[in-house]
Amino acid sequence: MNKKHLIVLTLIASAICAGIGIVQWSDSAAQAHPLQSATPTPSLTFLPIIRADQSGGKPTTLTPIYYSAESPFNQKIPSNPQIDPNSATMVQSLLRDARNQGYYIVVDKWTVPIYYSDANTPRYNVRLTADWARWFATTMNGVPIPDWAAPDPQDDGSMTIVDLTTNCEYDFWQAKNQNGQWQASWGNSLKIDGQGIFLKGLSARGSGFALLAGMIWPDELRNGRIDHALLFSYNYTKSGGPVSPATESDGESLSADAIPEGARIQLDPTLNLDTLNLTPYEKTIAKALQEYGMILGDNSGGGISLYAVHPMSAQGNLYEGILPPPDPMDGFVLLPNIPVDKFRVLLLGSQIPDPEIALSVMPGDFLAWPLPTHLNNRATEHPAQSRV
Repeated sequence: MNKKHLIVLTLIASAICAGIGIVQWSDSAAQAHPLQSATPTPSLTFLPIIRADQSGGKPTTLTPIYYSAESPFNQKIPSNPQIDPNSATMVQSLLRDARNQGYYIVVDKWTVPIYYSDANTPRYNVRLTADWARWFATTMNGVPIPDWAAPDPQDDGSMTIVDLTTNCEYDFWQAKNQNGQWQASWGNSLKIDGQGIFLKGLSARGSGFALLAGMIWPDELRNGRIDHALLFSYNYTKSGGPVSPATESDGESLSADAIPEGARIQLDPTLNLDTLNLTPYEKTIAKALQEYGMILGDNSGGGISLYAVHPMSAQGNLYEGILPPPDPMDGFVLLPNIPVDKFRVLLLGSQIPDPEIALSVMPGDFLAWPLPTHLNNRATEHPAQSRV
């Protein structure tokens, strides 16, 4: 994923969740766990939110993260939605991408593993290494990372930690553990009782959405029901900025039929799914696409990709018996019986050509120190973010 933004830093502050730790503007190396205390300057700390201890190892089942009822991903499409006047043209880019490289779920490669932490989990200072991290934060302090956590082994190195004691989600891009010290090209965090969107961007996705937004969970396929919109990526993501609810974009396509990040795509709700020869998992997904749709949240190297939670998140293979084995090379399961030509693009808002990208203090956060003056009220041309 490649991005160019005009970054307006009206207030640079930690987007890290309350009670978790500190984000530093320094180049100090990440510290190995266990992390007992830290006293950096300048920095931000937040009042702790401690709930009942929830301990345990790598789970045998996964607890889905759905965010708040107000999240765009939890909104059903009304019975008579407005269709974008350019819908038929934009669907051509979906058809082209599906013909060239398929429509599929990524299952065990290029997707996101989730790990749960609690008050007993070792905490690390995670060093952020992207060239542009120095404009925002170079260290995320006190991140609770279980001993068994590991990122997806592909180049994206995606990984999410959910702290059960604070309802905080940590998202990482290109995470790695080197000799007991964690680092990532980029990371950020938000509360899982919010909407699952980084309101001023700087997410570990191209669009400002949290990594778990729109993911497919094993129990949803097992139970035959998905009650939220799905996140998708494809190869013709439109340049020029996102549309709401996305808050940033890595779109680069200048094609006339390209779709901007934030767009919601719906499968024709009048289709009788029983006539399409769908597999059980295809039918579950198709029903969700009729009721909630799929929201464009990332740029991809080809094909229309939906995302399942990585099976390395839990003990065993939670998709056994509900999905066929993924392609050994690419890690995906094809969806050949869902008719891409029956998609429609719901009415788009205006693209935001230069969204305001910044780390922001969250409501209720407590500032322990003032911000350094050189980080306040500063506007700068930001170098391209490269997130593959």
